[in-house]
Amino acid sequence: MEGGAYGAGKAGGAFDPHTLVRQPHTILRVVSWVFSIVVFGSIVNEGYLNTPSEGEEFCIYNRNPNACSYGVTVGVLAFLTCLLYLALDVYFPQISSVKDRKKAVLSDIGVSAWETCS
Repeated sequence: MEGGAYGAGKAGGAFDPHTLVRQPHTILRVVSWVFSIVVFGSIVNEGYLNTPSEGEEFCIYNRNPNACSYGVTVGVLAFLTCLLYLALDVYFPQISSVKDRKKAVLSDIGVSAWETCS
């Protein structure tokens, strides 16, 4: 791949799925996407219990409904973020403006930093 602005080849190149799949950040996004499905899927399916003696469901995490809601929210946000940036990875080589590429890279870094801190 020829050098270009912000880690991509020259703009307007043909889409190459083989190159996209071999990039480490794409692989990590797919792995993160799968883990986000596991997080919110496991909490939604098995995070709430309903005992016969009690009439309502309760969260298995210290009977705190906010704990389950937080886990589901983080999982769903991670799922949507991974899909958004996977789509951006596909579209990124076609972005011709260096300013737009810079915005895309900086938004990726900013969202990654925000998710790491939360």
